[in-house]
Amino acid sequence: MVPFQAPGRAKTLCQQWAGRAEAPAVIRRISVAVENGEASPQGLRMHMRAAADRGRGSMTAKKAGGKKHPGSRALLHLFVVLGAGLLLIHAVFANPLGLLREKTYDLHQSLAPIPLDFEQVVVVAIDEASLDEYGRWPWPRDRIAELVDAILASGAAAVGIDIFLAEPDSSQEGADGDAKLASTLTGARTVLAMSLDAEAGALDVPQKAGWSVVGLDPDAPGTVTGGLAPLDALARAADGLGIVRALPDADGVIRKVPLVWAERPAAGEVRLWPAFSMDILRVAQAAGSYTLRLEGLPGDAIRVGGVTVPLGEDGRIRLIDTAAAVPHLPANELLGAGASAQLGGRIAILAVDAAGLDQYHLTARGVHRLGADVHAMLVSQMLSGRYLHELRNARLVERGLFAGGSLVLLIVLTAFARQPSFALALSTPVIFAPIAIAAWLYAERETLLDGVQPAVGLLMMGVAGGYALYREAERRRRLLQRQFGQFLSPEVVRHLAETDAAAALQVDDREITAMLVDVRGFTALTATLGADQTVALVNHFFEIANREIFARSGTIDKYMGDAVLAFWNAPLPAPDHIDRAIDCARAILTAVEAANPQLEAKGLPAIRTVAVLETGVCSVGNMGTEQRIDYTAIGPSINMTSRLEHEAKRLGRPILIGPAAAAKAKVPVREVAVVQLRGFGKACPVYEIAAESAS
Repeated sequence: MVPFQAPGRAKTLCQQWAGRAEAPAVIRRISVAVENGEASPQGLRMHMRAAADRGRGSMTAKKAGGKKHPGSRALLHLFVVLGAGLLLIHAVFANPLGLLREKTYDLHQSLAPIPLDFEQVVVVAIDEASLDEYGRWPWPRDRIAELVDAILASGAAAVGIDIFLAEPDSSQEGADGDAKLASTLTGARTVLAMSLDAEAGALDVPQKAGWSVVGLDPDAPGTVTGGLAPLDALARAADGLGIVRALPDADGVIRKVPLVWAERPAAGEVRLWPAFSMDILRVAQAAGSYTLRLEGLPGDAIRVGGVTVPLGEDGRIRLIDTAAAVPHLPANELLGAGASAQLGGRIAILAVDAAGLDQYHLTARGVHRLGADVHAMLVSQMLSGRYLHELRNARLVERGLFAGGSLVLLIVLTAFARQPSFALALSTPVIFAPIAIAAWLYAERETLLDGVQPAVGLLMMGVAGGYALYREAERRRRLLQRQFGQFLSPEVVRHLAETDAAAALQVDDREITAMLVDVRGFTALTATLGADQTVALVNHFFEIANREIFARSGTIDKYMGDAVLAFWNAPLPAPDHIDRAIDCARAILTAVEAANPQLEAKGLPAIRTVAVLETGVCSVGNMGTEQRIDYTAIGPSINMTSRLEHEAKRLGRPILIGPAAAAKAKVPVREVAVVQLRGFGKACPVYEIAAESAS
């Protein structure tokens, strides 16, 4: 089989259109016209215009399609659906995710605990050593009074007694002990603790401080339905009364402590009570009242004396779980000395620190702390003005980080779909960016933001997107393998799968070197052979040709009976395409000659081949109809190879090279003859490899 031949006007038109983008459609249409006997000038022009119009439309569609990244639309759909689903989960499952968020905040404090200054606070601890020296608990009230006297004598700024004194003294002193303690408390800067108990009834004690309320959401403060207050005489003698109550989260960890409580008795007006640590701070400043704004808004705060404490939307303050140890002064040492310089000017919190006698609380860093230590930490936070708060509109920011990161991931994965290593390198910082932002906010602003949940969402998006691109790449690879596996080497097919195959395979004009290899005298050779033997002989030749062509990254255009047409420099560029083609031609001839003994051993005749080559600009790319499309080349150099094949056989030369290829070949060549090729206006010289001539 040989390329299209048309006499007269048809030949001229084919040559004129051979180098243009519409050439495949034009030449195909002219070929059909000639075969149908419609080769008149008018008919040829009609077919030429119609085919050119169709060719331009096809080319435009192919080029437009080549600019799109494969799977980009599917990836966009995946990101929209998955991203919307994750955002919905983030909004609907707020409570379960809220606990996970708190775990992230705990991790911040565990990895980089915030230092607190305890220079103004000390805990006077009735510890095991004190109990061993002064007797088991509970101590008589006169001994507690003696201990409070020692604290006051040491010059303490205020004394918070974190001991419940709701029952009369059970020791031998009885009422005398309570009276002595009440006398000690009178006029002193002391605060007593109250507890909450829904079954105990209203807190029947007078308030110690006034309240100036700027705004109050009735549902914002913690609610006191009933509680346990100190003995009336003690409560009236003390300067302050504060609620001792922690509200652990579902996992038992105390992270935030209410600073304001609302007492809602069955009858009567709502009364506000401060937390124990809050009232210690008031008494230490000799302040008489609080100013409160609590409306569940970002600007909520409570002010006492010269200290303004920002409150969360729930009226609570987040505990800074510092790694520094709260200073303790053993009670037995203070009782023995009568006073201690360690307490001068500091707030003292008196508490029992013995196993089984007081409750220990699990805090953010996983530490079990004495209740008095928690109060001391809160007082230190408020005095130093260090507050750990969540970023305003944190949920919206988290969703914004996720949405923005998803958009960047989509762009990265789409732009670098065929460069997985580069896509991974760019995606990794995008995924971990929310964590880095959250870490910076915590370290520099002491502000909390959950970067883990957006990062996990981005990781899921990245994994899903990467898997989708992997599936798309596998689909493309299989498609390319089916379409080009028989015509391109596996390396070229793999390279096309990893690059922009659509752009590489679209029709364009480029210089190629075409090679046609044919079996000499095939018709006469197979005249006496059966069909099976003929097929075996042809397949033997094709196997050798394929191997050598693929070894040099050539492209097989088509099989034509007993001939193979191949070319180089398309679809992938090969700067040395002329030399590759010449080397391939020599290799095929050598391999065929070397394999002839195998044919003869099978009872098949030996074969000889002839190869011809020429270089020129051709239209190369995917051509065909919707029913069938092939990657092929059309142009003068393709036509010349069929003409050179005839001349090679006539001149008896195993390899014949056209003038354009000979002019650019690096191997030495010699002119064989000047021939007039059918369909070409001028006679042209033809060449062979000088080494072949010598041999």
